[in-house]
Amino acid sequence: METDSENINRIQRVSGTFRRLFTVLIFCIPVITLLYWLFFNVLPVGFTTDLPVVVNQTLPLKTLVLAFLISLIPAFVAIYGMINLQKLFKLYEQAIVFSGQNVKCFRHLGYALIYWVLANLVFTILISIVLTINNSPGERMIVARFGISDIGALIIGAVIILVSWVMNEAVKLEDEQAHTV
Repeated sequence: METDSENINRIQRVSGTFRRLFTVLIFCIPVITLLYWLFFNVLPVGFTTDLPVVVNQTLPLKTLVLAFLISLIPAFVAIYGMINLQKLFKLYEQAIVFSGQNVKCFRHLGYALIYWVLANLVFTILISIVLTINNSPGERMIVARFGISDIGALIIGAVIILVSWVMNEAVKLEDEQAHTV
């Protein structure tokens, strides 16, 4: 049977691994986004199927630059989430598992999920316009998507915010008890 100390050590070790992973992702997300749009015209079809519109032509540089800039909207929200996960796992790595800082990380993660849904909605609308702007009149499109996964993300985000609120109250109670003589 493991002791509390061994469990904390394992949590710290695994948390360090996750903190490093999220640190790498913070830098990889914009780089991968840039590479995607730089090489968009030569990507196999499978790499473009998640876009809201079908692109059947080579896109000019101006369109690729605009597409990259629009893609930064959800990318920055993802980075915001990764930064908060990095902070949370840094706290766990330092054996800080129940504090106001943890609560703040959780609250920001809940907001990140909500922002993610909104950012994807804006991205979908803007990217559909940009990717079809060079089409002939009548073939240009504006697409908006909002599905069950978006509703799920909004609910999960709201639940995480509520949990952070409850955690904050628990942290306050623990702090009051620690200072009661």
